[in-house]
Amino acid sequence: MAPRVEAASIWLMPDGEPGEHLLAWIERLAERFRTERFRPHVTLLSGLSGEEADLGERTRLAATSLAPVAVHLDTIEGRDEHFRCLFVRAAEPDLLQAAHARTAEAFGRAPEPAFLPHLSLVYGTLAEEKKLDLAHEAGSDLDVRFEARTLHLWSTAGPVTSWRELAAFPLGG
Repeated sequence: MAPRVEAASIWLMPDGEPGEHLLAWIERLAERFRTERFRPHVTLLSGLSGEEADLGERTRLAATSLAPVAVHLDTIEGRDEHFRCLFVRAAEPDLLQAAHARTAEAFGRAPEPAFLPHLSLVYGTLAEEKKLDLAHEAGSDLDVRFEARTLHLWSTAGPVTSWRELAAFPLGG
Protein backbone atom coordinates (compact mmCIF):
# COMPACT_ATOMS: atom_id res chain seq x y z
CA MET A 1 0.00 0.00 0.00
CA ALA A 2 1.36 3.44 -0.96
CA PRO A 3 2.24 5.81 1.91
CA ARG A 4 -0.46 8.34 2.70
CA VAL A 5 0.41 11.99 3.28
CA GLU A 6 -1.95 13.75 5.68
CA ALA A 7 -0.83 17.32 4.93
CA ALA A 8 1.23 18.54 2.00
CA SER A 9 2.11 21.80 0.32
CA ILE A 10 3.59 22.87 -3.00
CA TRP A 11 6.44 25.38 -2.72
CA LEU A 12 8.73 27.51 -4.83
CA MET A 13 12.08 27.82 -3.07
CA PRO A 14 14.93 30.26 -3.64
CA ASP A 15 18.33 28.69 -4.12
CA GLY A 16 21.85 30.08 -4.30
CA GLU A 17 22.63 33.44 -2.74
CA PRO A 18 19.00 34.63 -2.42
CA GLY A 19 18.06 31.40 -0.64
CA GLU A 20 21.03 31.65 1.74
CA HIS A 21 20.25 35.33 2.45
CA LEU A 22 16.60 34.60 3.27
CA LEU A 23 17.49 31.52 5.33
CA ALA A 24 19.95 33.62 7.36
CA TRP A 25 17.15 36.12 8.13
CA ILE A 26 14.75 33.33 9.14
CA GLU A 27 17.36 31.72 11.39
CA ARG A 28 18.39 35.03 13.01
CA LEU A 29 14.78 35.91 13.75
CA ALA A 30 14.06 32.39 15.06
CA GLU A 31 17.04 32.66 17.40
CA ARG A 32 16.08 36.15 18.53
CA PHE A 33 12.40 35.42 19.19
CA ARG A 34 12.64 31.67 19.95
CA THR A 35 10.35 30.82 17.04
CA GLU A 36 10.36 27.94 14.57
CA ARG A 37 13.04 27.48 11.92
CA PHE A 38 12.04 26.55 8.37
CA ARG A 39 13.34 26.69 4.84
CA PRO A 40 12.51 29.83 2.83
CA HIS A 41 9.64 29.22 0.42
CA VAL A 42 6.66 30.71 -1.37
CA THR A 43 3.66 28.42 -0.92
CA LEU A 44 1.70 27.95 -4.13
CA LEU A 45 -0.80 25.46 -2.72
CA SER A 46 -1.45 23.94 0.71
CA GLY A 47 -3.98 21.70 2.42
CA LEU A 48 -3.26 18.70 0.21
CA SER A 49 -3.55 15.07 1.30
CA GLY A 50 -3.52 11.69 -0.38
CA GLU A 51 -1.20 8.95 -1.51
CA GLU A 52 2.36 10.17 -1.82
CA ALA A 53 2.73 8.77 -5.35
CA ASP A 54 -0.42 10.56 -6.55
CA LEU A 55 0.64 13.86 -4.97
CA GLY A 56 4.04 13.47 -6.59
CA GLU A 57 2.54 12.79 -10.02
CA ARG A 58 0.22 15.79 -9.78
CA THR A 59 3.16 17.96 -8.68
CA ARG A 60 5.16 16.70 -11.67
CA LEU A 61 2.29 17.54 -14.03
CA ALA A 62 1.97 21.02 -12.52
CA ALA A 63 5.73 21.56 -12.92
CA THR A 64 5.66 20.62 -16.61
CA SER A 65 2.93 23.22 -17.21
CA LEU A 66 4.92 26.07 -15.62
CA ALA A 67 7.87 28.07 -16.86
CA PRO A 68 10.48 29.27 -14.36
CA VAL A 69 8.96 32.02 -12.23
CA ALA A 70 10.63 35.36 -11.49
CA VAL A 71 9.95 36.26 -7.85
CA HIS A 72 10.50 39.74 -6.44
CA LEU A 73 9.99 40.16 -2.70
CA ASP A 74 10.00 43.65 -1.23
CA THR A 75 7.39 44.68 1.35
CA ILE A 76 7.57 43.36 4.91
CA GLU A 77 4.21 42.82 6.58
CA GLY A 78 2.77 40.98 9.53
CA ARG A 79 -0.53 39.46 10.47
CA ASP A 80 -2.07 37.87 13.53
CA GLU A 81 -1.71 34.44 11.89
CA HIS A 82 0.82 31.84 13.00
CA PHE A 83 2.26 31.16 9.52
CA ARG A 84 2.05 34.81 8.41
CA CYS A 85 3.33 36.46 11.56
CA LEU A 86 6.05 38.29 9.62
CA PHE A 87 6.56 37.92 5.86
CA VAL A 88 7.84 39.57 2.70
CA ARG A 89 5.13 40.15 0.11
CA ALA A 90 5.74 39.49 -3.58
CA ALA A 91 6.08 42.82 -5.38
CA GLU A 92 4.85 41.52 -8.72
CA PRO A 93 2.24 38.90 -7.86
CA ASP A 94 0.77 38.23 -11.32
CA LEU A 95 3.18 35.42 -12.28
CA LEU A 96 2.74 33.82 -8.86
CA GLN A 97 -1.05 34.13 -9.11
CA ALA A 98 -0.90 32.35 -12.48
CA ALA A 99 1.42 29.64 -11.08
CA HIS A 100 -0.97 29.16 -8.15
CA ALA A 101 -3.94 28.79 -10.51
CA ARG A 102 -2.15 26.27 -12.71
CA THR A 103 -0.94 24.27 -9.70
CA ALA A 104 -4.44 24.25 -8.17
CA GLU A 105 -5.79 22.99 -11.50
CA ALA A 106 -3.32 20.06 -11.48
CA PHE A 107 -4.83 19.05 -8.13
CA GLY A 108 -8.43 19.47 -9.29
CA ARG A 109 -8.96 22.58 -7.19
CA ALA A 110 -10.11 26.08 -7.99
CA PRO A 111 -7.64 28.89 -7.35
CA GLU A 112 -8.00 30.46 -3.90
CA PRO A 113 -9.41 34.01 -4.19
CA ALA A 114 -7.42 35.04 -1.10
CA PHE A 115 -4.08 33.66 -2.37
CA LEU A 116 -1.34 35.97 -1.08
CA PRO A 117 2.10 35.44 -2.69
CA HIS A 118 4.66 35.88 0.09
CA LEU A 119 7.68 34.39 1.82
CA SER A 120 7.34 33.99 5.60
CA LEU A 121 10.13 35.11 7.92
CA VAL A 122 8.59 34.26 11.31
CA TYR A 123 6.06 31.63 12.33
CA GLY A 124 4.51 32.46 15.68
CA THR A 125 3.27 35.55 17.43
CA LEU A 126 4.88 38.97 17.69
CA ALA A 127 3.49 42.26 18.95
CA GLU A 128 2.43 44.68 16.20
CA GLU A 129 5.04 47.19 17.38
CA LYS A 130 7.78 44.54 17.05
CA LYS A 131 6.68 43.74 13.49
CA LEU A 132 6.93 47.43 12.56
CA ASP A 133 10.37 47.66 14.20
CA LEU A 134 11.57 44.62 12.25
CA ALA A 135 10.27 46.03 8.96
CA HIS A 136 12.19 49.24 9.65
CA GLU A 137 15.30 47.31 10.75
CA ALA A 138 15.35 45.18 7.60
CA GLY A 139 14.90 48.18 5.33
CA SER A 140 15.77 47.25 1.77
CA ASP A 141 17.81 44.20 2.83
CA LEU A 142 14.77 42.03 2.13
CA ASP A 143 14.16 43.43 -1.36
CA VAL A 144 15.11 40.10 -2.93
CA ARG A 145 14.76 38.69 -6.43
CA PHE A 146 15.17 35.09 -7.51
CA GLU A 147 14.08 32.79 -10.27
CA ALA A 148 12.23 29.69 -9.07
CA ARG A 149 13.12 26.82 -11.38
CA THR A 150 11.76 23.88 -9.35
CA LEU A 151 8.39 22.90 -7.88
CA HIS A 152 8.74 21.26 -4.46
CA LEU A 153 6.28 18.91 -2.76
CA TRP A 154 6.60 19.00 1.04
CA SER A 155 4.92 16.98 3.75
CA THR A 156 3.74 19.64 6.20
CA ALA A 157 2.03 17.39 8.74
CA GLY A 158 2.75 17.89 12.40
CA PRO A 159 5.29 20.27 13.91
CA VAL A 160 7.51 22.30 11.59
CA THR A 161 10.54 20.27 12.70
CA SER A 162 8.96 17.17 11.13
CA TRP A 163 8.26 18.75 7.73
CA ARG A 164 10.17 17.10 4.88
CA GLU A 165 10.54 17.35 1.16
CA LEU A 166 8.88 14.50 -0.72
CA ALA A 167 9.74 15.40 -4.32
CA ALA A 168 11.01 18.19 -6.55
CA PHE A 169 10.47 18.70 -10.28
CA PRO A 170 12.00 21.22 -12.70
CA LEU A 171 9.58 23.80 -14.04
CA GLY A 172 8.87 23.37 -17.72
CA GLY A 173 9.63 19.65 -17.55
